[in-house]
Amino acid sequence: VQDDYRVNSKLTLNLGLRWEFATPRWERDNVLTNYDPVSNSLLRATNGSLYNRTLVNPDYKDFAPRLGFAYSPAAKTVVRGGYGISYVHLNRLGSADELGINGPQVNIATVNQSLVNGKVPATFLPQGSFPAGFDSPAAFNAVNANISYIPADTRWPYVQTWFFGIQRELPGNTVLELSYSGNQSVRLPIIGDYNQAAVNLPGQTLGIQARRPIQNFGAISWVDPAGFGNYNGLSGRLEHRFSGGFYFLNSFTWSKALGDSEQSLEVSAGYAVSNPQNIRDLAAEKGPSTFDVEFNNVTSLVYQIPFGKGRKFGSHSNGVVDSLLGGWEVNTINTANSGLPINVIYTPSAANDVTGRIPDYRGEAVMRPNLVGNPAGPSGPAMLDHYFNATAFAVPSASSPFGSVARNSFRGPDFFQWDLGVNKNFRLPFLEGAALQFRSEFFNVLNHTNFGLPDQNINDAAFGSIRSTFPPRQIQFALKLLF
Repeated sequence: VQDDYRVNSKLTLNLGLRWEFATPRWERDNVLTNYDPVSNSLLRATNGSLYNRTLVNPDYKDFAPRLGFAYSPAAKTVVRGGYGISYVHLNRLGSADELGINGPQVNIATVNQSLVNGKVPATFLPQGSFPAGFDSPAAFNAVNANISYIPADTRWPYVQTWFFGIQRELPGNTVLELSYSGNQSVRLPIIGDYNQAAVNLPGQTLGIQARRPIQNFGAISWVDPAGFGNYNGLSGRLEHRFSGGFYFLNSFTWSKALGDSEQSLEVSAGYAVSNPQNIRDLAAEKGPSTFDVEFNNVTSLVYQIPFGKGRKFGSHSNGVVDSLLGGWEVNTINTANSGLPINVIYTPSAANDVTGRIPDYRGEAVMRPNLVGNPAGPSGPAMLDHYFNATAFAVPSASSPFGSVARNSFRGPDFFQWDLGVNKNFRLPFLEGAALQFRSEFFNVLNHTNFGLPDQNINDAAFGSIRSTFPPRQIQFALKLLF
């Protein structure tokens, strides 16, 4: 239910309420299982209620209000605001939340093949391929498997979003807008190992399985609905609306995005997945989100050079002059933003490891080192080889493997780019209302070098080195028919 209500000539309200319901996922033949920490066993889906089929309780309490207003205290001023709740009914988590691939209906096995007559045999040839019964449910061994676990009381995540802004029309077809926007996300899924191993005692070097609290299971990929995220942003926008062949827009944002984890499969290339290093201590994971950009400024401009037919000057020029000098247009976009967060990590030894090297989308702990010095590297060209001071980081001991470096606590290089377009329209007298547009576009016209991310693993020989850049200057030409 949602409607706009015009209170008077100055105030309009937008009010609404939604109720949303989405079932957990089930399988046609009930071929799925879920780990049950109470009985310490795998429960099988059966016919019957939604819970029987999905092994997760359905969520019937997803109410989402919508509140908004627009108020005009004066002829050229508008104040707007709003608040709403939105639910997320399906998260893409790799395979961590796919209960259909749990055992015993799925059995993961390692098959070693050998050469036959000097050649690798085809997968399904009898010789050297699959051992008899390797895919039988009877062969399932929970210690060697990686089980998925979705708590039965899991409820859908939701996001609260709010906005407040003031817009004022200035002289000269110009508009100034100042606004604040924010959101708060809760019950976000965090992937971790429910059967995370205890740390080694001083002097111990026990392996993963010997330290797991649940000895009859191996890794248990836990879809823990304990994540949060929030965003707060202050933005300003100055716009000169198109008049006299000129348009200008400048947008500036100062913001902060925080959270305690990024969702699986949602990080940029070059970044370590920000899984918790300790699923039992999520408070230590609070930090900037991987996509957090503190400062962002974008300036765009369109200018139609006032010469040629239909423009201020030269409107009566002959066809030759108009073809050469008329119909030109310049547009440009300049982008400048601060660098993205960097999550400095280390690769744990077997003694430091608490999850095993399972895939990150199955709950692998992403371990961070200790900070023992000043992490700042040199400036200038030396930055490319030593963005960080490598001696400022140290691998923790096996008895205390969770390092002191905070999640996403460093920043990559800033980004600056100027794009330019120069276009010209040619009238087509034989086709009314049509024009042929020649376009020349220059991306990163100054060929400014924007550096990529440094290597963030202190165990790598290349730690702290930058070996990638954003694209250099690119130029393209095109013809476009407008009709």
